[in-house]
Amino acid sequence: MKKNASILLLKTKHDFRGTTWGMNKTQVKATEKKKPYIEENNMLSYQVEVDKKDFACVYWFLKNKLYGSGYLIKETHTNKNDYINDYEELKETLTKKYGKPKMNRVIWKNDLYKSNEQNWGLAISMGHLVYRTQWETSTTIISLDLIGDNSDITFGIRYDSKELKEWAKQIEEKKTLKSL
Repeated sequence: MKKNASILLLKTKHDFRGTTWGMNKTQVKATEKKKPYIEENNMLSYQVEVDKKDFACVYWFLKNKLYGSGYLIKETHTNKNDYINDYEELKETLTKKYGKPKMNRVIWKNDLYKSNEQNWGLAISMGHLVYRTQWETSTTIISLDLIGDNSDITFGIRYDSKELKEWAKQIEEKKTLKSL
């Protein structure tokens, strides 16, 4: 009897929100309380609130298998340094949930604004500065990223299946090679 209870617990463990890697799109939709904001062949997106901020919750599929998901911030800040504050707050929350990060980096690709902290948000938007923190669970790689290019900032959390990540990469690579 004890063995069956352990198996049941293993089956109910979730990788992201109420989902587990490998679920099909219909199964994933059944875990959400509302209709998708966007539904495409290989993607579902929902509008959600996390830590009092508006995010797009995205699920990625290949061959109708969930292999990745995440949150992309929808809010915009006039002061680009506010994204750094949001990043640090979310990093603290994720560290409480997943423990000490496996990787935590602040990468300067161009030192132009490095000595002026008031312009670090601008540096991010120009692609000069990148923030990345990563955690791992037994099934998932979780990446918190704050990156930018061409005056735009992308801030979000990505969850990738350890088991399906390479599989998805190979499928995408085959598609690319076929199209050349």
